[in-house]
Amino acid sequence: MITLDYRDDATVAGAIAGQWHEWNSARTPQLDLWGEIDAYIHATDTSSLEGGEYFDHKTHIPVLAELHEDLIAIVYSTIFPHEDWMSWKGYDEDAIAEAKRAKILSYIKQAHSMNGFNKTLRSIVDDFIRYGNAFGKAKYIDNSESSEDDVADGYIGPSVGRISVFDIVFNPTYHSFKKSPKIIKSLISVGEFAEMVQDAGSEVKADDATVRNLLHKRGGGELDYSERYKEQQYIPQGFGSMDQYYNSGMVELLWFYGDIYDDITGEIHKSRCICVADRSTVVFDNYEPYPSIFKAGWKNRPDNLWSQGPLDNVVGINYMVNHRENAKNEAIDKFIKPDIAYVGDVEEIYDEVTGQTKYIMPEGGSVSDIRPDATVLTFDNQIILHKEMARNAARLPQQLTGFRTEGEKTATEVQALNDGAFRGFITKAAQFEEDLLEPLVTAEIRIARDNYQSVIRVLQEDSEGVELAAEITEEDLTSNGALIPMGSRRFSRQLQQLTGINQLVNTNLGQVIGAHINTYSLAKTVEGLYGFEKFDFINKFAAMDEQVEQEKAAVLAEQDVTSELAEPTVAELEAEEAPINV
Repeated sequence: MITLDYRDDATVAGAIAGQWHEWNSARTPQLDLWGEIDAYIHATDTSSLEGGEYFDHKTHIPVLAELHEDLIAIVYSTIFPHEDWMSWKGYDEDAIAEAKRAKILSYIKQAHSMNGFNKTLRSIVDDFIRYGNAFGKAKYIDNSESSEDDVADGYIGPSVGRISVFDIVFNPTYHSFKKSPKIIKSLISVGEFAEMVQDAGSEVKADDATVRNLLHKRGGGELDYSERYKEQQYIPQGFGSMDQYYNSGMVELLWFYGDIYDDITGEIHKSRCICVADRSTVVFDNYEPYPSIFKAGWKNRPDNLWSQGPLDNVVGINYMVNHRENAKNEAIDKFIKPDIAYVGDVEEIYDEVTGQTKYIMPEGGSVSDIRPDATVLTFDNQIILHKEMARNAARLPQQLTGFRTEGEKTATEVQALNDGAFRGFITKAAQFEEDLLEPLVTAEIRIARDNYQSVIRVLQEDSEGVELAAEITEEDLTSNGALIPMGSRRFSRQLQQLTGINQLVNTNLGQVIGAHINTYSLAKTVEGLYGFEKFDFINKFAAMDEQVEQEKAAVLAEQDVTSELAEPTVAELEAEEAPINV
């Protein structure tokens, strides 16, 4: 909640712009750290990195870049292990029905295949790993194209969008992100702004003259005194001056979501969505009870909503690795071409014929090489240790990326190590699902229901895997239930169960309880854990049935061959029919 004089639009716009500036300035150290992480991830040498000017060599060891890629791959595959990563949880008898569940899941899968959900989620997961904070928003989009003659097909319905960590600020001291007031910055072209204002229609709070004035400034209009004064305080980021901003053809919008307390009247205005253009003009001011903006964090801080990322602790280690590598390379250069110390009046003569250098020294004079300490060559071991330290700091053991750790291990020990290594990622993935993914998908269903226009047709698989057309009605979208991401939770449970089965098979315990094991149930358990149900290749005594069928086929084939051999050939029949000459 922010406090201001809600009766005056100019005061509201100034207060929101000032709040953006205050919250954005308070996180300057975090912004600098994110910029440094980006620099290390994308650097090709140390020229653009801090401390890179200290050495002639510019070798960059991409420790952060490797960790970034590995973490994304593992976390994404944990959250989305396969296409059936969602489950429908009904809260009443009607919502629990299998038909209802199948319809909801079919609808959301079809929507995700058309609205770019997977691509957007990859970007959000990248933010989750890169910055430790990820933001997503559910929204309604209409990409259909119409003309006077016909209507071209296009996706209409709920969609998800990514919010950059650099474009959102909020009160970090609030007890929850959901309750905290938020301000989101966006830059759109002048044409997009004009189209947005026209489409909004009656919801536009600014009058026509104010909108025309906003657009007029982009055409070379003069700035008044108040705008010149404002230029010293609230220049939009990325622009050097207000003139550059206006001449860019872009419009900066600040979207405020939250409650407002009017300190003049004492009223509380709940759940407002206020859009401020150019940090000076209120364009929209609407009631928005469900802003559908969600956040996920990697490592939560106490009493601070800005989370810490997995790469934050590794930047210094990457600097150390680069420092060691380039110091070692310069030392090797000194070994190859060392500095020379002269004692006395030494005359240096170069023999062009032999290519040798001769030194003529007085009595007591000498010439010697100055070589660095040979212990610098052990820096390779230190670099390896620092790289392993970086992987451990990011919770990324080697076995998760396909590298075998030292020492002989049994299959059970290997499985136990993998389970322990995955435990940290499963926790983070489950946290991402609960904080961002689950409410994001739920918001998509709510948006689809709120904007329902006609029956929605989707493809739905029947029990035999055949795709049939199904209709989604408004009643289906209002079912009392929730879509719950089950990727990490199912993955965690499967790891535990598979580990138990492996231990059962590879230890004496399996022999002790072997007489009491139902092997068919065990086979169906393995089928379910590995996700092989759709292939239906595990059936009771299927191998014996196939063997019997194979033996029957072999007997029938043998009988056919015997029957064919017993019948006379054409030549034999012709010989029998031919007359016998006496």
